[in-house]
Amino acid sequence: MILTLGAFDGFHRGHQKLLEKAASLAEDEARWAVVTFSPHPQMVLSPSPRPALFSESERDLIARFLRIPNLIKIDFTRWLAELAPEAFMDFLAKNIDVSGLVVGDDFRYGQSRKGDVVQLTESCRRRRWRVAVLPQLVLDGQSVSSTLLRQKIAGGDVVAASELLGYPFFAVGVVVPGDRRGRTLGFPTANLSLPQGKIFPERGVYATAALVGEEWRPGALNVGFNPTFEGRRSLRFEVHFPGFNGDLYGQSLPVFILKRLREEMRFGCPEELAAQMGRDVGKVLEAWERYRPTAQEPLRRWKSLLSRYV
Repeated sequence: MILTLGAFDGFHRGHQKLLEKAASLAEDEARWAVVTFSPHPQMVLSPSPRPALFSESERDLIARFLRIPNLIKIDFTRWLAELAPEAFMDFLAKNIDVSGLVVGDDFRYGQSRKGDVVQLTESCRRRRWRVAVLPQLVLDGQSVSSTLLRQKIAGGDVVAASELLGYPFFAVGVVVPGDRRGRTLGFPTANLSLPQGKIFPERGVYATAALVGEEWRPGALNVGFNPTFEGRRSLRFEVHFPGFNGDLYGQSLPVFILKRLREEMRFGCPEELAAQMGRDVGKVLEAWERYRPTAQEPLRRWKSLLSRYV
């Protein structure tokens, strides 16, 4: 089996080049696999791991969207981290039917990341495995990486993040009770609890698309602390769906973030906030009408997967 190895925190477009190469080297369409780690190595090795782009279950969903035939997760432990590079290759050979490897040219492996692609290539040659080493994908003069993705999302540039991913950045959260202030303002919101450790985009208001029941709906997402109202509160991830008044408590909602509309603002009174929310909704609907005609096939595929997932 042809394997492509990596942490794959997001399956961005650079990763997708590895997938394409693995599929092209495979004897048939099912004889290749992605080998990744669970939990992410940083969760084990770093005292303060970076926030994850996607949760484990979200990564599984993306893998199905990208039509990866086999997703193999290796339990990442300190024992595994301490294996010398050649011992790690022995571990792969013992546990997986390997006929070849596909990696990026920045791939490192083994204890303290001592193994590099030169060592990996030589090890594959001795084992009579095929090997392909691909250069990093460069877009607009920047190497596509999970680090760059985190920078774009944390800065609120979700349009750039979508370009790097090849699909919109998204979150699947469970609707939980909130302060119910939105309803009194005429803009009821679904307050989402996100997977622990997942990255939040920069505070502000965003245009989104969410699968609500069996229907894609545009939404106005607010990420912030609701500074117009007194009192301390945790960071909120709240979505208003224009024209929808149903009960969503306890449901899992996949929310695809399309565009940042504005920064978080403090208003002098609730009426000013409500007026701005009305303007935000107008921009959300405009963004949805521009996005929907160009994304019919991806939306159909996401819907098919999400209907089973949530």
